[in-house]
Amino acid sequence: MNTVTNDQWKWYQFDLEEADGIADIIKDYQYPRDEWFCQQLQKKNSNHIQVDVVGGSELIYGSLIYHKKSFDQKNYDSFHFYITEEFIITAGIDLEILQDTHHERMIERMKQSANTAESFFILLGEIMKKHLNGFDQFESHFRELLWEVRHNNNIDVLDDIHKARYDLLIWTNLISSVREVTMGIEEAFHKKINQTVEYQRMCKKIEIGLTLIEQYQKEFDALIKLEEVVSTHRGNEIMKALTLLTAISTPLTAFGALWGMNFKGMPELDWKFGYVYALILIVLSTVAIYLYLRMKGWTGDLLKGRKKNSFFK
Repeated sequence: MNTVTNDQWKWYQFDLEEADGIADIIKDYQYPRDEWFCQQLQKKNSNHIQVDVVGGSELIYGSLIYHKKSFDQKNYDSFHFYITEEFIITAGIDLEILQDTHHERMIERMKQSANTAESFFILLGEIMKKHLNGFDQFESHFRELLWEVRHNNNIDVLDDIHKARYDLLIWTNLISSVREVTMGIEEAFHKKINQTVEYQRMCKKIEIGLTLIEQYQKEFDALIKLEEVVSTHRGNEIMKALTLLTAISTPLTAFGALWGMNFKGMPELDWKFGYVYALILIVLSTVAIYLYLRMKGWTGDLLKGRKKNSFFK
């Protein structure tokens, strides 16, 4: 257990295995739900918060998933918290995951806070900073996808688009969880934190995160709609090509079927130049059908090569 102390409150940092120590602290301060809270230490699969009032004193407790990797259901990190006006308890938080945070400076800022809620906002702010920094890498990958769609659009790119969209859902879930905890703290300690700088900073970081998510969602929607339009157009072109091929090959199929029969009463079989006549008739019929389709404009661009870096041409 590590302890951070100032004149008005204490921050107790526990490992998940120290449930007995956590229960003792809660009992010493005569706060409820110690047994229930310790049971929650074994659960890592959800975010939850609870706000209570005990003897006129507010408290909030729960858990927060603050780190998660895509496409791996079990690869995430969460911590549990119990916050009153007198102390903060955290269990299972690994500050090393906050790689962009100067831990000593963060703790000094927390010591200078006027109350536990403001102090906890400093910790949440560092978690939000980690999430916002993660958006920089996400944005870089997203820009690469935009150019891949332009230059090398195929099923692999479409798969990458949906993987990136799933990543965005992960970020949305992480930031929404922080927002939920922030709103819970505001509910519990609203009179003491509404005008504090750390609360306002926290709200601004959440606003930035949600704005980025909304913008990326719009861009993903536009990108997927573009993919749908291109796929529909190419599908129509394929069906058009198959129809054209079928129409042009109709004389060959029809005459081939006709002269492939074995009836005795077929005068063409006795013609000296019957084979040549048949070839000429098939070629002329095929060319005539093609010219008719071309004159009607039904061949479109099918006989032209596709241009590089073009969606439709």
